[in-house]
Amino acid sequence: MKMEPAQLIAELSEMGISRGPILDAVRYVPRSAFVPKEQIKHAWENRPLPIGSGQTISQPYTVARMLELASVSSGERVLEVGGGSGYAAALIAYVVGDLGSVTIVEILPDLAARARETLRRIGLKSVMVVEGDGRKGHPPRSPYDAIIVSAQARQIPPELLEQLAEGGSLVMPVAENDVASLTRVVRRGERFVTTRHGAYAFVPLV
Repeated sequence: MKMEPAQLIAELSEMGISRGPILDAVRYVPRSAFVPKEQIKHAWENRPLPIGSGQTISQPYTVARMLELASVSSGERVLEVGGGSGYAAALIAYVVGDLGSVTIVEILPDLAARARETLRRIGLKSVMVVEGDGRKGHPPRSPYDAIIVSAQARQIPPELLEQLAEGGSLVMPVAENDVASLTRVVRRGERFVTTRHGAYAFVPLV
């Protein structure tokens, strides 16, 4: 049976995502716009879906959880590394609103171009899509209040930590022994406070 947005919202709420801007973003951002035509019937299911080039659009719960951990809120400047389809960036854009800014860095040219076109088509022209190596972030728009890395690696790239604002949060799956732990790093001056928040499956950061 085809799932509807209200069913997905109810499921995410039951899984612990608080009602508020993040759930509103999941409700109003059309996930169907970010998946291939053959996957549209599954667009509102709470699971990752293939988008080509060996990449996936993340599970809605996972994206919502990362936004919660990063404390993304209205008016903030946010960087997403490994933007893929652009879906997570669209959710972020909804949460930060007109006073905030969202930058995607995506290394695969085809995905970057598709994300740019999809975001434009649904009216999110303010999201900047940068084609490049996400490990290096995007210094021209730093510092960022939040950095979301939507792919896993064995360590957090130091260039990303350098681009984090004071009090800002970086959320990224960090792989240890083939298991990726969702990791949050908060900047406190020259110190970085790290906490881990469960195991998740992500594509590798390329």
